[in-house]
Amino acid sequence: MKPVTLPKLDVDAIFAMQKANMDTLVKAESVLLDAAQAAVKAQYGFVTDCMDQMQGVMSGKLDAEKKPQAYVADVKAAADKYVSVTQSQMDLGMKAQAEAMDMITKRVQQNVDELQKLAA
Repeated sequence: MKPVTLPKLDVDAIFAMQKANMDTLVKAESVLLDAAQAAVKAQYGFVTDCMDQMQGVMSGKLDAEKKPQAYVADVKAAADKYVSVTQSQMDLGMKAQAEAMDMITKRVQQNVDELQKLAA
């Protein structure tokens, strides 16, 4: 009976590849967390501004001579600011997701290349 020979396995290369995979995942997670933190800060700033304005209204700091159209303009300005903040948060999130996916895609391609070298 002929003995079975197994191919050589470069354990160091496999561990190095897995370490690089983990490093890439940590970097991708950091990018996403940084984006989430920036979005929360922007939202917090917007909510703080709104609360300050509402507090002024509730404390009776209304201008009695201000016409209703001016209040409508204030509400429209607040809505426009909300849309702007939301759009910037979405843009930031999409950019972070694209960056994270790019890192992961490049790492997967490097894995394929390294596995092909190991199999050769």
